[in-house]
Amino acid sequence: MISKENSSFIIYVLKYLGIALIAGSVVHVGTLHNGTTRYIALAIIGLILMIVGNILESKQKGEKIDIQYLGLVTVLSLTTGFLSGGIQHYLDNPSYAGYLLGIGLIGTYITFFLKEKSVLKTKNIILISVIGIVIVLISVFLVPSSGNDHHGEAIEKTSTVNTTDLATSTHSDIGKPAHTH
Repeated sequence: MISKENSSFIIYVLKYLGIALIAGSVVHVGTLHNGTTRYIALAIIGLILMIVGNILESKQKGEKIDIQYLGLVTVLSLTTGFLSGGIQHYLDNPSYAGYLLGIGLIGTYITFFLKEKSVLKTKNIILISVIGIVIVLISVFLVPSSGNDHHGEAIEKTSTVNTTDLATSTHSDIGKPAHTH
């Protein structure tokens, strides 16, 4: 039998490691132009960890687990990942990160209150939505910082994706040799 403290620790690690994997995956899919398969796989693993952690936490608290709960936990996991990933890579690609932040803020706020069965006030939803929309609108006009991102990749001074570069850049997916499209 696992002690309550060890069980709580396992739940904590499952939930927050899950969010971290989701955050890293969603932001890297949009900011690094290779390894898409790897990031999707890591996001799925993160989502599974987060859902399992939440289910174990609910069982520990004696709460009901149904399809609505699983849906809320799934959306909460993804949108929290959007929020975290958007913050981490905002300077690398403000336009993409701005969308992640806006969607993440609104989605996390609403699903958190629904999951916790708290009262969602319309004025608060409107306020959070306005903040999220303003973040997106400001971000689409910002240019990435100059120099290198934290992965050592050169940052282009453009806020749009150059599809020619994406089509000709060499990359490798899990289990496949390096290639271009």
